[in-house]
Amino acid sequence: MMFDLSVLPAFLVAALVIIFSPGADTFLLLRSTVRGGIKDGVLTMFGIYTGIAVLSLFLISGVGLVIARAPGALFWLKIVGALYLLFLALMSFRSGVKLVRQFNRDELTPIDIDASTNKRSAGPYLLGFLTNVTNPKVLIFFLAFFPQFLGKSQNPALQLTMLCVVFVVASALWLITLMFAASAMRKVMATTGFTIAMEFVVAIVFAVLAITLLVSGLSVH
Repeated sequence: MMFDLSVLPAFLVAALVIIFSPGADTFLLLRSTVRGGIKDGVLTMFGIYTGIAVLSLFLISGVGLVIARAPGALFWLKIVGALYLLFLALMSFRSGVKLVRQFNRDELTPIDIDASTNKRSAGPYLLGFLTNVTNPKVLIFFLAFFPQFLGKSQNPALQLTMLCVVFVVASALWLITLMFAASAMRKVMATTGFTIAMEFVVAIVFAVLAITLLVSGLSVH
């Protein structure tokens, strides 16, 4: 058979557990939407799924497996990914510090977030793309997770393609829901106090992810 659809129920359950677990994509999308509205949220999401599409091609073609089995390549991928996450953490931290400096303790008013911070050094699309394509953990996840659901398919490439499409559609529906929820609450979430808290929380999350990736990379070198 070309596709083994019998694995889909188990695949969906496992995929939804992963999708609903907050990670770098979730925090980046929420931050972009709160800062720039739906437009920035959509651009970030397109970037995220461009990165996922690239990793999906690596998975289906077998290139990802070659990279994963090369300790030197994997080490440098982890270093690059960790440095990029640290860069994102620093960006959020700097934005939070700038907002603290102009914080009015007597009144929490909606602010023009983009006007109160420097222009971003990279657009939302590029941030979403790089967050995925430079993160070797995403590639390793793809290589470890998807092959478990090949089932009895006689064409592994087609089966993996189907699983990638299902995963992308399910995760996109979740991110779209989060994006519109964040946009709907933007007037509340764009107060100075909330934005400061968001920037520092995002900075901490990205820093922790970066340190974890660095430790993981150094342990295999």
